[in-house]
Amino acid sequence: MVATTVAGPDARFQIELTGLSGGNYLFSVYSEDSGGHRSSLLVFPVSVTKGTTTNISGIFIAPTIDVDKKEVKRGENVAIFGQTTPNAEVVINVNSSQELFVKASADTGGAYLYNLDTSPLDEGQHSAKSKSALNGEVSAFSRAVGFAVGQVTTIKPPTGKAACGKADLNCDGHVNLVDFSIAAFWYKRPISAAFQAIEKERLNGDGKVDLVDFSIMAYYWTG
Repeated sequence: MVATTVAGPDARFQIELTGLSGGNYLFSVYSEDSGGHRSSLLVFPVSVTKGTTTNISGIFIAPTIDVDKKEVKRGENVAIFGQTTPNAEVVINVNSSQELFVKASADTGGAYLYNLDTSPLDEGQHSAKSKSALNGEVSAFSRAVGFAVGQVTTIKPPTGKAACGKADLNCDGHVNLVDFSIAAFWYKRPISAAFQAIEKERLNGDGKVDLVDFSIMAYYWTG
């Protein structure tokens, strides 16, 4: 993690980076909502020329998303919710034998909620993802979040900040290539103050990223 900032009430944000050498870079950005849920990474290439200022605009981060049930009895509702740009239109895609597309509206704080009737869904595993649209701009789809339709209803354990386990660097409840990429960025280089807290809590805690940290990540790997 190189830098963090807090978005304004309209979800707009600005970050300035200095001291970069000339060259080609891959930047990754994500957002964290008020409940601690993190969006998927938005990755984009940037070519930097030494001695000049490069401005990047038009970044529309995908919504955060979660569900309230790990398994839902067929015919009952499962709540699909998250946060995005205030007043945006949110399209939710439910991956089933026949894909479903439903819409929700974000409120003035960016929160959205859709109570999905599971009656039309077959029993088994399903997933949902969302994207936002506002003033002609459309985000990419969010990460997918899974749930099962079956004979019983099981409430999903808390996610977001409560789900930040060992080696889960982006706090999404999984240890996978995203976390590996984050750690790889800091491999054998001085880590930032912001990442020091994460490294202390979820990796070796020695203030650096080395092979010991990757061994910890391999142990907790979920894919």
